[in-house]
Amino acid sequence: MSEEFDALARRIGIYSWATIGALILIVVGAYVLIEGRVIFAPLFVALIVVFVLNPVVTALQNRGVHRIVGAALGFLSILAGLVVLGLIVVPSIVDQARGFAAEFPTLYDRLVEQTISLGQRFGLDGSIWSYDEILGYLNDPGNQDTILSVVFAQIGTLTSGIFEFVLVFILGPAVAFYLLIDLPNVQRRLLELVPEQNRTEVAYVGRRLNTAVGGFLRGQLFVAIIVGIMLSIGYRIIDLPFWLLIGMIGGLLNVVPFLGPWVGGILGVLVALTTTDITTAFWAVVVAVVVQQIDNNFVSPSVLRATVRLHPAVTLLVLVLAGAIAGFWGIVIAVPLTAALKITGGYWWRTRILHQSPHLAAESMFIEPPQRKFWTREIDVVSVPPADSTQESDDA
Repeated sequence: MSEEFDALARRIGIYSWATIGALILIVVGAYVLIEGRVIFAPLFVALIVVFVLNPVVTALQNRGVHRIVGAALGFLSILAGLVVLGLIVVPSIVDQARGFAAEFPTLYDRLVEQTISLGQRFGLDGSIWSYDEILGYLNDPGNQDTILSVVFAQIGTLTSGIFEFVLVFILGPAVAFYLLIDLPNVQRRLLELVPEQNRTEVAYVGRRLNTAVGGFLRGQLFVAIIVGIMLSIGYRIIDLPFWLLIGMIGGLLNVVPFLGPWVGGILGVLVALTTTDITTAFWAVVVAVVVQQIDNNFVSPSVLRATVRLHPAVTLLVLVLAGAIAGFWGIVIAVPLTAALKITGGYWWRTRILHQSPHLAAESMFIEPPQRKFWTREIDVVSVPPADSTQESDDA
């Protein structure tokens, strides 16, 4: 009896100290993350680059090419692609951007007139400053002191934004390059931190997590390019002004799921209403809806078939929550982070709480595992300790 009581007391003590330690780690980790949040953006860019290029670098390594050379070739390929894209697309985008800037005062005044007219139809009376009134306010010497005080009050935020921009596009690729070179060693060292009896399972889940999240990031970039091209072509067909500029904005924002076609559609409608007529605005809506449906039903399911699936409602809620917490970068990282949590949390729940076999849990969590024979052979060697194994070992 006393031995059972001692074992129970020992387990309670272990669980209590483990809980206290976990809480301390959570508090310290949250503090570090909040204070060091400036590194999130460059780190996320680095992870995207690693996920995109690692399959290429690994394939070259398997053919006898050193990882340093493979990583350099991968970066040079991206750079060459950006240069070619810039030579083909950027001049047209710059011309349209200049034209939009030149016509912006007229477009703004037309939008103000239409907004006021629409409000009057619903019995809403109000006024909105015209473009000339805004310029007059800004050029008034009596208001310039107030404007300067606001600008100086925000100069810290502006400086921080510039610093973050530099970190993103300089530090991010540099970190990605070093990670690509040493990635196998990093993975091995991380695996050595896991207890030996759990390494096979952790390695398996890690590989499937890499497949799902990496596939999502690579696929989402490809989907964004396709959406941008479809929007641009659609707006060109209906002869919408600034069609390439609007289409590329929609494609770029489609890095965040569901966002690109909607933003591109709204911009298309606004430009149509202020430059042409209601008919063009209607066709702009049609183009946005058609592109959205093609993306949802054909493009994304085909490109992202090997990734974890999230319900659209969950995706929208996660995007809103992440945007409220961390702004733009929170929106960008929200979906892959949620997918990773779903995979790891779902696998743990099915194997530890529902006591499913690793094979059945993997079948449920991982959508389309590559190389079925290898995948089945790999999961067959994974073993999960029974739920009462800890108790049995303590009693022994």
